[in-house]
Amino acid sequence: MDIRQIDKNFLQDGRFDAEKIKFYDVTEKPFALYGVFYDEGRGCFLRMPAETAAAVSEGVAALTANTAGGRVRFSTDSEQIVLYVRYRDLCRMSHMPLSGSGGFSLCENTPGGEKFICTVRPEWTDEKGFVRSAALAGGMRDYTLYFPLYNEVCELALGFDRSASVRGGLAYRDVKPILYYGSSITQGGCASRPDHAYQALISKKNNVDFINLGFSGNALGERTMARYLAGIACSVAVIDYDHNAPDAQHLAATHGELFRIFRETQPDVPVVFITKPDPERDAEGGERREIIRETYRKAVAEGDKNVLFIDGSGLFGDLHEECTVDGCHPNDLGFYRMSEVIGKAVDAALKI
Repeated sequence: MDIRQIDKNFLQDGRFDAEKIKFYDVTEKPFALYGVFYDEGRGCFLRMPAETAAAVSEGVAALTANTAGGRVRFSTDSEQIVLYVRYRDLCRMSHMPLSGSGGFSLCENTPGGEKFICTVRPEWTDEKGFVRSAALAGGMRDYTLYFPLYNEVCELALGFDRSASVRGGLAYRDVKPILYYGSSITQGGCASRPDHAYQALISKKNNVDFINLGFSGNALGERTMARYLAGIACSVAVIDYDHNAPDAQHLAATHGELFRIFRETQPDVPVVFITKPDPERDAEGGERREIIRETYRKAVAEGDKNVLFIDGSGLFGDLHEECTVDGCHPNDLGFYRMSEVIGKAVDAALKI
């Protein structure tokens, strides 16, 4: 059964007059890209250099092409937007909507914050991409378009009315981006929209740029990754890879070392340590939490005033059972709850 034939509210608008639309490559001016860059050699958008990712692990090499945290900002007075999207292959998961794993979220930047406009998403059969349109309000407005959380985007062009003006978008606060490193939860699994990953929700409130280095199942705190993280200019670093450490022994061997390597290069950048939100599901959950807490305690004992610790067991508050899709990966409520707790720590570190 195709539900779109029964309920027209599930239809997406693919109608537009090609003669009246002008397409723009988002990698060129006036567009401003955040969280991703285009790699000519790989022919797709990446989150970190392909060579560095390959040196970390095969998994990171593959996942760096997932565009989690990618955004493009622009301004236009067009009354329509058309997305031309080409994927390597469409990533489908049984427990995550295509709107989050493969779709784009469009938001308008207003004086009161970002206002959600729509998702532009693939259908189940859109294996290699799609062309789809959406209505805009007209008048010169600022927009943020969020990239998919789990897909490899090879090409993205935006179409607007030929008579419309297209300009650079609203700038983020004049501070360095917030850096996030972690697991599938950090990458955004299983949000229903790209702008519902917790980093995006935090950014919507504080208007600070961010870098999402969540690697589903592959955030293992390797030294190569630690050195790469240490080289990224950032205002705050959030370390959240408890879920991917295969056991407590691995976490103990890497967590403090990753922080030490980061601190050698960035002695004053605030660092937020987070433990997994579901320790009760792991026989080593309590031990793992204490390993991460010990990294924090040791830093404080050595005089480090720029470290914060978040006990992940409190991230979902009193609605823990309603905050995931499978007991592990957050749904939208779970990500909202995470953004509230982590956002307070980030804003405190930024002093905003």
